[in-house]
Amino acid sequence: MDSMGQIVSSGLTITLSPAQAVIGAGLLSVGRLFRQLARHFVFRRPQLTVKHAEHGGEALFAPVVTSSYTPLLDIDYNLHKSNSTFFNDLDDNRTELMLALFKDVVKPQKRGKDTLKPKMFNLGGTSCIFKKAIAPFARYEISSRVLCWDQKWVYVVSHFTKPGSNKPTRFLVGSQAAKKPASPTEVADQQDRIYATAITKYVFKAGRITCTPESVLSECGLLPARHTGLENGVESGKKESDSHWSWEQVQEECSRHLELAQNFGSLDALHGTFIGRSGPAMYTY
Repeated sequence: MDSMGQIVSSGLTITLSPAQAVIGAGLLSVGRLFRQLARHFVFRRPQLTVKHAEHGGEALFAPVVTSSYTPLLDIDYNLHKSNSTFFNDLDDNRTELMLALFKDVVKPQKRGKDTLKPKMFNLGGTSCIFKKAIAPFARYEISSRVLCWDQKWVYVVSHFTKPGSNKPTRFLVGSQAAKKPASPTEVADQQDRIYATAITKYVFKAGRITCTPESVLSECGLLPARHTGLENGVESGKKESDSHWSWEQVQEECSRHLELAQNFGSLDALHGTFIGRSGPAMYTY
């Protein structure tokens, strides 16, 4: 009989207080973060690093997908996944995306005089729009991808969806990239599979200096070369190859949702609505 069977047959009961359960959940979250860091910086760095030269400019906008479920501690008094717990899932999924794209500036590899200066991505704000409830113990998927960027912020969009919603036409990174491509699905056919959608903005800092997203993208090898004028009689703006995007196509995709993302960015003005000492309050408790 194995050790687990011995424990069960002995009648041993393990009791956790609510505080112990919360602490245990927190330790599990920290453990997930350390596993992510180990995978990206120690064990699988080459396999989990996105580069336009290998994966194409289109890889910059490809999502990272995580599968999860609603455990007992995530259920609220309405008997569905608590809204506040969506942000825990977002932390895990978005960190995976940001490390896949930007690990070369977070922890630069030594290249002598060409070694990059370390930079860190800092979360500047996030918002989640809830569409459907997630039932207790139900499984779901979280997918996050770069939506666009401007002169300061990189905007990431995330979706909570029903299991099986993320069936990409192909995978771009890692061992899954060898799988046979699938047929694309119309976006309209996917809307009923969405539980919630979130948007997040990140800023890159080298110490206290703010770095423009485009400079960081270039340092990480995520942007195709920018061509000017005519080269070899071929007008710029064409695809770099039959399968990969050009610099112009990457910029076009970035511009497609920029206005929508900057509408979210305009919410910074809400800081000016704070009453504080300038008016009455209802009460404290």
